[in-house]
Amino acid sequence: MNNWSRSVLVCLSLLFYFSGFSNAQEKRTTYSINKNDWKFIKKEVKNAYKTSCKDEDWQTVHIPHDFNGGSDGINSDVFTGRFDFENDVRTMYKGPAWYRTRFTIDENQEGKRVFIEFEAVSLEAQVWVNGKKAGTHRGGYTAFSLDVTDFIKFGKENTLAVRADNSNNSGIAPWMFDERGSFPFSFDYAVYGGIYRDVWIHVTNSVKIEKVFNTPVCGGQAPSVLSISTKVKNYSKSAKKVKLSSKIYSPEGELVADKKMSKTIEAGDEVSFRQSESALGSIQFWSVDDPKLYKVISTISYDGKDVDDFESTFGFRYYTLANHEAFSLNGEQMLLRGVNRHQDMEGFGYALPNEQHFADAQIIKDAGFNVIRHAHYPCDREFAKACDELGLMLWLEIPLTGSVSEDPEFLENCKQQMQEMVEQYYNNPSVIVWGMGNESDRSGASESGSNKVFSDLVALAKKLDPNRPTTGCNWKFKSNQNIVDVYAPQDWSGWYVGQIGDYNPNCIIGEYGADMDYNTHSNEKFTVSKDYGSSGVTDFWSQEYACFLHEYKISKAESQKEAFPGHFVWVAFDFASPRIGRGTNPIPYMNQKGLIMHDHKTKKDAYYLYQSMYRNASDYPMVYIVSKSWPDRFKEAGKKDVWVYSNCDSVVLYNDFKKEVSYGSRVKNAGPRGDTRFQWDSIAVDRDVLYAEGWYGNKIVARDTLQVGKLPEEEK
Repeated sequence: MNNWSRSVLVCLSLLFYFSGFSNAQEKRTTYSINKNDWKFIKKEVKNAYKTSCKDEDWQTVHIPHDFNGGSDGINSDVFTGRFDFENDVRTMYKGPAWYRTRFTIDENQEGKRVFIEFEAVSLEAQVWVNGKKAGTHRGGYTAFSLDVTDFIKFGKENTLAVRADNSNNSGIAPWMFDERGSFPFSFDYAVYGGIYRDVWIHVTNSVKIEKVFNTPVCGGQAPSVLSISTKVKNYSKSAKKVKLSSKIYSPEGELVADKKMSKTIEAGDEVSFRQSESALGSIQFWSVDDPKLYKVISTISYDGKDVDDFESTFGFRYYTLANHEAFSLNGEQMLLRGVNRHQDMEGFGYALPNEQHFADAQIIKDAGFNVIRHAHYPCDREFAKACDELGLMLWLEIPLTGSVSEDPEFLENCKQQMQEMVEQYYNNPSVIVWGMGNESDRSGASESGSNKVFSDLVALAKKLDPNRPTTGCNWKFKSNQNIVDVYAPQDWSGWYVGQIGDYNPNCIIGEYGADMDYNTHSNEKFTVSKDYGSSGVTDFWSQEYACFLHEYKISKAESQKEAFPGHFVWVAFDFASPRIGRGTNPIPYMNQKGLIMHDHKTKKDAYYLYQSMYRNASDYPMVYIVSKSWPDRFKEAGKKDVWVYSNCDSVVLYNDFKKEVSYGSRVKNAGPRGDTRFQWDSIAVDRDVLYAEGWYGNKIVARDTLQVGKLPEEEK
């Protein structure tokens, strides 16, 4: 099924979902206003919140939208860098921008509650409805909902105005100590501005379900138990006796339990219904190979009418996560084969459509990874949903990056973002660890100041969710590192520091990798004992060097997977980095460590390396001749080494389709540790095609072709 069909199916399912219930008119209705005509302007505008504001000349956009990454085809300045130092001016816009749209709530809904939900606005959002201030949200990566009932004109047109501001602010994470500087003062990714995730309107009864938290407990010989905490709020002016039904459905959609209870909720109060159930039949576990998802349909009623429904999911799984030990999921030991991911894409910036989030998760899963660290902020909830469905574990962290501010508002904002992240992703079985931040004691606060921030955040995470461990990545101070359950350093041996052969992981490695330019190549014979980073090697950015580095680190990790949990390659996709110093990259202001280019489609050679090491030929046979981006390598006659990545038992390489010229069969015999690639040494290529066949189980299961360019007749 293609993404368009999947989206249509989801929409139709929601239509039937809402229309199929009895008393449907009493329950909540939810719809998107993404495709409304939104008016946008990238500057401060006095009185733009007023209904009388003239916006006819503003740009018309749709949501999701950001104003730095080009999602509207116009506002794309992320690759100009943060500053033009020669002229001392800012180049990438950071500041306020305005959005305005109009919507109508049917007059027969009067008496209901109306909420507007924003899945994310970067970094600070101020919201007005019909000229009245509805609320403010500080933090660009979590959702927030505003009760706008008192501002709505039912049956008439309503004006929604949003001021989105991505200014560097010492009271909001992430904060840069010095935007004009380089790392660690100015961190290595772009903070786009705008309403870059979905916007929803919810029309509900005056008594509604606010949140549902599903806590499955299982493992060992203990019985499997599901605990459900359902928060219900009474927005009416009188007490209501509310009945709650929590129907639990198996992964096959069969009803396995229906828990019921009643409570009286006073006017204006919110109460928590707590239920538990152990009689759920034979438990089906959520795993990376078979991600079984359960569902809870929560329904509240009073005065004999069902007034609200809320659907949530969960999964039964248990795991061990500790440094210096192997990771296990549901009692099965496995290496965390991880990758980092930024939500940054060519032509979209932050404003990825929902189907692209799913596509990103799928291409990562296809490579064989089993866990994703979402850097350096919570992901779109569609991405988390895709991870739930595909069987990808998730490390989520708040955007506490590079600098810790001693502004008292900063700590409170970090706590707010931590609470929002934990509550919003609590039910996702894919999430296995909460991150306190990334390289976030490098500038700004003192050691004691950063310890205060991290300690308070860990305490809050443990209070909100005692079942998941906490981590932090690459903190400078030892005292910081001891605060979290599982500290995760980075390892840049062979790139920024030292030699490739220095890699010897015994704890979670949050990042490792190397920049690799798609069009840069090298015939050099690399070694693991040379410090390439300080040697001035001109081919340092080549795909071959990056592959060599990744090969060594994959192999090394696999060889000692009994002794540490796993490691996370940096990064899945190239992403924008407007900081000083990145302007001289082969692609200016692009961090090019991605296994896939910024278009999220073009795979570099290292992607196929991981696929060859992490996927099994029994279910996904593959063979790849290195390298598709080096078609002129054989224009000059001579003998060269040829690499092939494959997960097959053996590979046969030919110089033609007819198999008249064969270079013979190889088993995996090469690479820095001799176990990562198939290699043919010093072979003469004198025809215009290299053709490979992968053999598994005594039959050909995969093929690949590389067009190498026909040699001139006189050179044959």
